[in-house]
Amino acid sequence: MTVRVVQLSGLDAYDLIYPDHLAKLSDMAQESMHRAMRNSSHVWIGFDGSFALVAYGLIPPTLLSDRAYLWLYTTEHIQSHIFSLIRHSQRAIEEMLREYPLIVGHGVVGADRSLRWLRWLGAEFGPPQGNLLPFTIKASSQWPQVSAQSA
Repeated sequence: MTVRVVQLSGLDAYDLIYPDHLAKLSDMAQESMHRAMRNSSHVWIGFDGSFALVAYGLIPPTLLSDRAYLWLYTTEHIQSHIFSLIRHSQRAIEEMLREYPLIVGHGVVGADRSLRWLRWLGAEFGPPQGNLLPFTIKASSQWPQVSAQSA
């Protein structure tokens, strides 16, 4: 089937993937995902037919911020769709960087696929902080920026 990616509100995204995916997580992880989705300005979910493959979003610290925190959640169905995710997320990161010229986050040390995905998106990594690896993705001059003040 063809992969399609849709943008939803965080709460709609949570409700959509909760029964099949998030309900299997620990209570702490469920709360963490609920908070991330609820606080996100943008959330995308990738599907193959009715199967959710991935969810990712951006959490700005304030409404007028020029930076946002990028998070990613993958399901067991993503394995055969890695390249579709990469193609879509490379286009999506260009759009994200127009609104937020600096995207930040943390990868997990040893999560090689996730770290490789972040490198493909242009991430630069800082020194590890325990088992977390902070990253930044910066806008280049090739994309005009849209700020909350000019929107």
